[in-house]
Amino acid sequence: MKKKKYLIISAIIVAVALLTIGIILLVFNNKTTTENKNQLKELPKPEITGGSRGELGIDKNINEKTIDEYLYREDSVYRDMRMLEDPGNYEAIGGDRFLSGYVDGFEVIPLPYIIPVKGLPKEVGDTYTGTTLFYEENGTYIANYEESMSIIEKIFPKDKAIFLMCGGGGYAGMTKNFLVSLGWDENKIYNTGGYWYYEGKHNINVKKDNNGVVSYDFDKVPYHKIDFDKLTKTSNYKNPEIKVSELKINTSNLVLEEGTSFQLNVIVLPNAATNKKVKWSSSNEKIAVVTDTGLVKAIGNGKATIKVESVDGNKSVTCDVVVSKKIVSTRIELDDVSHENRELLSYDLSKLSKEFEDKTNLLTDADGNFIPNKYYDLAPDGEGYVVNDLWREEYKKFGEQFEQYKSMRVEIFNKLIEEKKSFIILIHTKECEARAYPVVDGAVKILEQYNYSYIELGSAALNGDTTLEDSKLDTSKLGDGSVAIVKDGKLYATINSNVDSIKNEGELRVWLSKYINI
Repeated sequence: MKKKKYLIISAIIVAVALLTIGIILLVFNNKTTTENKNQLKELPKPEITGGSRGELGIDKNINEKTIDEYLYREDSVYRDMRMLEDPGNYEAIGGDRFLSGYVDGFEVIPLPYIIPVKGLPKEVGDTYTGTTLFYEENGTYIANYEESMSIIEKIFPKDKAIFLMCGGGGYAGMTKNFLVSLGWDENKIYNTGGYWYYEGKHNINVKKDNNGVVSYDFDKVPYHKIDFDKLTKTSNYKNPEIKVSELKINTSNLVLEEGTSFQLNVIVLPNAATNKKVKWSSSNEKIAVVTDTGLVKAIGNGKATIKVESVDGNKSVTCDVVVSKKIVSTRIELDDVSHENRELLSYDLSKLSKEFEDKTNLLTDADGNFIPNKYYDLAPDGEGYVVNDLWREEYKKFGEQFEQYKSMRVEIFNKLIEEKKSFIILIHTKECEARAYPVVDGAVKILEQYNYSYIELGSAALNGDTTLEDSKLDTSKLGDGSVAIVKDGKLYATINSNVDSIKNEGELRVWLSKYINI
């Protein structure tokens, strides 16, 4: 019993001691907290700094250099106005379009989601142009949603000092102007400048570089998300203005002869852009001029640059134009040879060969083993196959018809030569398809654009078509993938793609324009 009594007394003493320590710590903490509150540094009145930083509205007293002295105050809120990834090209002005880090204590709330951002440097281009809480009209901000104002009041409480930051100070300055226009006290709002210039000890880095592969840990960023889909549109709701993001032009290089023209076309992206108007200009109108619709007219010998830019700003694309002196030559009038070309096509050697191959097709099973049929017999040794008499009969018929087709093609072609017709020959070949610029395909496009007919021939290497070789025409200057102009039964002009270098449609168009009207 005596031992038990001692244990109880000891427990009571320990409990009293712990309680005493707790009371002492509580009193000390309360005293420290009170002292800390009493020791809060008095906030100076916002004062705009001078120079270019003053144009952004950055505060003279509380900025990137001094913000550490004013962090973690209970009477203040801290807001970073950047996007996690900004569509604007901030690298062009030495910044970062990504939120690579932030100052500890700041919450990220993207300004471009609150109001439409205007007046960015030309090099930066456009930032986000989608839905916003407010839009601006005649200098007044109008709410897009019934909840817009309550969201702003919660993010930027009027009874507290508001510290604003962004990348360089611009978004922060715009935010302050916006809040003041809605009735906030400008003397309680501080534009503390840009994170890009912060060198304090409270930097939180979210950028990772793993052997050159850059990533961002945005999960640890204190981020205020605005879910527009859950908000209620007001009667004044206004659809956002969608900016032009890119222009694409149909060619970046043109070679024209004096007096000729070429139609440039531009595609405006995205297709839903609010203002898709563009304007055209020439760097030297003594060389080339361009109309409001993109029609380029070659004026004089030399080089010029045609530029097209979006009316809503910042997006442009160019086309370099080389104008050569007008070459005096006698253009010829082409005859209509569409009927003769159809006749030639009716004696299609490739089609005839394919019909024979399809008819006498060798059959095999799923394992690749030969299946005997009426054209093939099993070889005497049981290995493989041999053709039979029926196959030989079909091959003989095919050979006779093939020679007949070739003869008819030469007859049709020679008649054009004898009648001294003026026409264009296009010599197709599979090999030309691999070249950087397929001249024959380009010629088809241009000729059909001007409703010119032409004669299409294959090459002997492609399908055994020897129409040219067997004709009365001298074909020594021709080769696979060639374009030839015939006049008075002779070659008048040729492009042999094995010898001549035609790099693009513009050069081909210039060549053709020497001899025919285009």
